[in-house]
Amino acid sequence: MIVRIVRRVTFGSLVLLVVAAAALAGIGWHQGYRLYVVHTGSMVPALRPGDAVLDRPAPRAVHPGEVVTFSIHSGPDSVVTHRVVSVDGSVVKTKGDANRTVDPWTLSMAQIVGTAVVLMPRVGYVIVYLKQPLGLASLVTVAVGLTLLWQLFFPPPSSRGEAPAPASGPRRRHRRAGKAGASSVAAG
Repeated sequence: MIVRIVRRVTFGSLVLLVVAAAALAGIGWHQGYRLYVVHTGSMVPALRPGDAVLDRPAPRAVHPGEVVTFSIHSGPDSVVTHRVVSVDGSVVKTKGDANRTVDPWTLSMAQIVGTAVVLMPRVGYVIVYLKQPLGLASLVTVAVGLTLLWQLFFPPPSSRGEAPAPASGPRRRHRRAGKAGASSVAAG
């Protein structure tokens, strides 16, 4: 009985957690929040390769010291995350924290896609791993394995050979007449 309650509460909590995370991610995506993975060491020590950056939508104006993500060309790695070093009218100059010089390009506000809200150490490795076909397959394999282990260690009552408890009332034992239970009378 207690195992069944624990199982239901655990399963319900996991489902609720997954649904809440998916809803939060969907709302954030709809509002313009994006997650980027850091590929180079140009922002060390603030950001290292394998870290992830959660960006909010680009503001109307940026200020020196802000970490921004911007687009400099098209392609799969078309965005860069660096720190703003100067703003002169509509011209923005950036620099990676680990770089000695200011970036060679000048940006307009239209090229800035977002500003960093949350920096997540090493989360980028997980994101890149899960984007791979084998990464997603391994996640499904682990989920199936955990489900099977749960069933192995906490099987449902019907598979353990136990009869389900009656819905109401205490169990009654009935005596059957037979050799062991019958009394004998000696004739004499």
